[in-house]
Amino acid sequence: MRIIFVSAMNGWPWGGSEELWSQCAVAMKRAGDHVLVSVPDWPKKASRVVELEQLGVRVKTRPAGKDKRLTRRIRKALAEKFGDDSGWLSSFRPDLVVISQGYNSGGFKIAAACQKAGIPYVVIVHCNHESWWFGSDLEAALQCYTHAKRVFCVSERNLALLRLQLGEPHLEAEIVRNPFNVSCDSPPAWPESAMPWRIACVARLELAAKGQDILLQTLALPEWRERPVELNLYGSGPDESLLRKLIHQMELRNVNLMGHTRDVREIWAKNHILALPSRYEGLPLALVEAMWCARPAIVTDVGGNAELCIDEQTGFVAAAPNLVSLRATLDSAWEMRNQWQEMGKAARTAVQAQIPTNPIDIFCDRIRQLAAS
Repeated sequence: MRIIFVSAMNGWPWGGSEELWSQCAVAMKRAGDHVLVSVPDWPKKASRVVELEQLGVRVKTRPAGKDKRLTRRIRKALAEKFGDDSGWLSSFRPDLVVISQGYNSGGFKIAAACQKAGIPYVVIVHCNHESWWFGSDLEAALQCYTHAKRVFCVSERNLALLRLQLGEPHLEAEIVRNPFNVSCDSPPAWPESAMPWRIACVARLELAAKGQDILLQTLALPEWRERPVELNLYGSGPDESLLRKLIHQMELRNVNLMGHTRDVREIWAKNHILALPSRYEGLPLALVEAMWCARPAIVTDVGGNAELCIDEQTGFVAAAPNLVSLRATLDSAWEMRNQWQEMGKAARTAVQAQIPTNPIDIFCDRIRQLAAS
C-alpha cells in the first residue's frame, strides 16, 4: 500500500491528536507499506517528527502559520514555484490519504487537493465543540467531509455534533480509538496513605481547553481550604506562567505544578483520583489511562467524557465546565472519597470493555481496507 498521512494540526507542533497517525505511519512503514508524512513546517520541529525521520519515514513539510494572510501568500508563492498540493500528492501515487485534524477543521485544503487529483482520502476529527460552527466555510467543510471515503471521530458525541454542524445527519462516519501510553497489565497499587487525598489533573496547561482555572477557583473556596487534599497539575503548555500566578494569588499552598511526566503509572502510584475540568474534549487519553490504572475520575460532561466515566459508578460527571457545576460535583466526590478505590476498580473494568488494547493495529487494518476498496 501507498499511504500519505497528513497532520492538519492547528496552533501546535504536536499534541495528543498526533499519536494515532504517527504511530500508524511507523507501523505501516515497518510492515513494508510505502509511507509519506506531511506536517506543518513549524519554527521548531517537534521531537516526534525527528523520530519519524530517524525511523526512515519520509517526511514532507508545508507552510504553517497563524497569520492566514501570510499563509496564503506563502502558499501562492510555493504553488507558482513548485505546483499546488495536488502536485506532490499525485507524484507519490497514494492509494489513500489520511488527513488528521486536531479539531473539526484544518484539513479542508488538503481534501480539496485530493479531490482535484482524484485521490481517495479519509478525515479524522480528534475534538469538537458547540462553538465551532463553520460559518462562511460551510461549503468547504461539506466538500471535505461528504467526499471523504470515511470520516472518523474519537467519540460518539463529537460525531453527533459534527453531523449537526454540517447539516448532514447521515454522514458516513465511524468511531476510532487513540493509542494510550500505559500498560494494560495490573494497575499500580492504591497509594498507601490517604492523607492528604491527592487529586491529579493530567492535561496540557491551556486554560481555554482544559479549564484548570475552574479547578483552582473551586479549591480556593472556604470549605475546600479546610479539607486535607492536594492537587497535582501534570503537563506543560502556554498558560503555565498564568497558572503559577493564579496559584500564588489564591494562596493555594496545596497545589503543585509537576511538569510533564511520560510515566503514567508513576502518576497513579501517587494519586487517588483524576480531575479534568475541560471546556471541550474529544476523548481524553488522560481519562483512558487513569481508568486503566484503576483510578476514578472527576470530569465535565463534554466530548466523550460521559461515554466512559459514569457518574457515581466509575467517577463523577459535572454537568458543565463552570464553577457552580464543578463545585457540586467535587463536593459529591468528597462525600464518597472512601469509595474511590472501589470505583477505580469499576473504572478499569469499564475501560477494558470499551477501549481496545491494540488501537494502532485496528486502525492500520482499517486504512488498508479502505485503500483497497
